Amino acid sequence: MQRRQFLWRSTALSVATLQGTHAVAQTTCPPPPPSTGGIDVLKEIKSLRIPTGPYTGGYEIAPNGRLNWYFTQLGLLPIVQFLSTAELDTYIRVYLDLYLKNLTPAATIDDVNFPFGRANTAVFTKVLSDSDDAYAATFLSLAVRYVRASRNWTWWETNKARIKEVAYRNLALTAKRSGLTSVFQAPRSETNSIGYLMDNCEGYRGLRDLARLLRERSEVTEANYYDLLATNAATGIVNQIYNVAGKAFTPSDADLVPGTSFYPGTSCQVYAQVFGINELSRFFDPAWAYLNAKSPGWEDGRYDPYPWAILGYAAAMRGQRTQATAKQASIEKLFTTNRGMVTINELGFYQRTHSVLAGTPAV
Repeated sequence: MQRRQFLWRSTALSVATLQGTHAVAQTTCPPPPPSTGGIDVLKEIKSLRIPTGPYTGGYEIAPNGRLNWYFTQLGLLPIVQFLSTAELDTYIRVYLDLYLKNLTPAATIDDVNFPFGRANTAVFTKVLSDSDDAYAATFLSLAVRYVRASRNWTWWETNKARIKEVAYRNLALTAKRSGLTSVFQAPRSETNSIGYLMDNCEGYRGLRDLARLLRERSEVTEANYYDLLATNAATGIVNQIYNVAGKAFTPSDADLVPGTSFYPGTSCQVYAQVFGINELSRFFDPAWAYLNAKSPGWEDGRYDPYPWAILGYAAAMRGQRTQATAKQASIEKLFTTNRGMVTINELGFYQRTHSVLAGTPAV
């Protein structure tokens, strides 16, 4: 199984296929730094907000596309800092409430297809998510970032029990002896209990974000617990996923050697750095070298119809401005020629890249 199915088979996709630390309260906020000749990310993400029907306040991954909660969260995270108090409520808080409302009793969530797109958002079909752990992790990071920006502690206190349950069921109960999380809860874990590198990097970040907030709220015992889970995940990546001989990460604990395919083999190499797993910092340089050796020229988008903006973000983080800028340009071109391929998560990483290049990284 490939973790992101509609990225894996992206050559056959179109928009139609896509259907199936510590901030003070914000009162006014400057817009995102402008990208010369670029994409207005805030405008585009706002335009993807579903305006009617039972999923009002959710987001399409692209115009008339599926509601994929995981991709949405990756798109929303970078724009929180640019929203006013009123906008935080409209574009983030309403979404978080919708997510919590649609959780299953096991604290998992299904994606949503709209067969008629915006023509009739009341008609929908639910689709199994392609992970439990990554959806939960990115939700945790978004919830924490929202409450830091809004200072809406009433919302936090009202919802924190359910938020903790999301963390516990998807990132604690799914943890294997290695420390890595299984991609699914039971019973889906019976057919796929793999620990994926990408998921575990996202899981690490969500756990650290939650733990830090809990510690600041004097919930020290639980903070220590979730910090320990994050540390265990980092240890699991070192012991089960980083390949010393190959000087690169394998895509999962089910792979014996690093992959040479673009997805997931080389594209996964940046995730540990992007999601801030500092315990793995000694591996950042060899993993980056592996990406560039096995997938040279990735910045022009030659390997996949989707832009993989996360790679440009990694380049920007590493001070590789030429590659980061080239990736931004290729995304802007794709946005013009094939809008559906620049999904909400890609917009998010495009914005993150621009922010780093402009000297205004996320707070």
